[in-house]
Amino acid sequence: MNIFFLPESKLRNLIETLMGRGRLFWTRQKEKSITIEEVDEEYIGDYKIPDLRSYDTFKNFILPLRSKVAEYPDEKWEDIEETPEKTVLFGLKACDVIGIGLLDKVFLDDPDYIDPFYKKRRESLILISSDCSSVKESCFCDLLGNTPYVSSGFDINISPVSEGYLLEAGTDIGNEILKELSLSKADKKLIKERDNSREKVAKNLKKQNTKYEKPFAKDLSDIVKEGYESSEGWALGSTCVSCGACTNICPVCYCFTLFDRVDTEGKKSKRFMVWDSCQYKGFSQMSGGMNPRFPMMERFKNRYYHKFFRFHDRYSEYKCTGCGRCIDNCLGGIDMREVLANIKILETISG
Repeated sequence: MNIFFLPESKLRNLIETLMGRGRLFWTRQKEKSITIEEVDEEYIGDYKIPDLRSYDTFKNFILPLRSKVAEYPDEKWEDIEETPEKTVLFGLKACDVIGIGLLDKVFLDDPDYIDPFYKKRRESLILISSDCSSVKESCFCDLLGNTPYVSSGFDINISPVSEGYLLEAGTDIGNEILKELSLSKADKKLIKERDNSREKVAKNLKKQNTKYEKPFAKDLSDIVKEGYESSEGWALGSTCVSCGACTNICPVCYCFTLFDRVDTEGKKSKRFMVWDSCQYKGFSQMSGGMNPRFPMMERFKNRYYHKFFRFHDRYSEYKCTGCGRCIDNCLGGIDMREVLANIKILETISG
């Protein structure tokens, strides 16, 4: 696979080329936070690719907070037509790309259950990822076998090096874009610099998460499944307030609900799909008011059970990228690493 060098002075050329491919959104450092926003030409000249992943996620570009999925009744059946505009997402990190890949498994990869709305939105996206150049305290992608740089799933990946960037295409679209830029191939020295930089960041991440390596060494699906009934093992979840911040900010959580709304004329109802959270009291409520997960702790445990056991049992992957956003946003100060490690420790003692 060819790797090209983009001088720092030509980053603007790349951004403008991407703007010609669709509506462009980038990650941008704003004071102490990295946000996702539509490109503002005013900032292109001074733009720097953030070292870390954004505070929020790219999930809403393929799973909107609210979307119409049906209208009824009607004299004839008509599919809801949705034509997403071509959109370029710039600045995804490895955890973001992996997250979209996991969502693809749910909404695209099973031929019997393809979500037509998701499919169209997904096909409208161009993904421009970039390596992590530093480590955030809450990051733990390495504990799940991932790295702070991506190796697949992108259209173009960007790696910072001296006086510029290395660009690598992962798809035909990516190759087309790079051809438009007429870049020279990167020499071995720059590729070595990129590899050394990646190794340095990976080592810093490993050092940060050293105390969790032993608890995470065993299959997490076994840890959660076997430790599910151990109430002591979930003690750190006692500060959970069921706010749903962890699921809303997660790049992989996709729970939703449906609601109907009658239009002003009362002739036709519209059905909408909206985000929901397994952490809300009413999420599991059934007819007659029965709710198997009314207690907060049952909802808290179920989130881990689904992420690390049920999802893994079906797709052979954990429903977590190790991005750490749930840690950053938890009102109860709960660290997922600590919870999983606590279950492991208690299970070892009891076993």
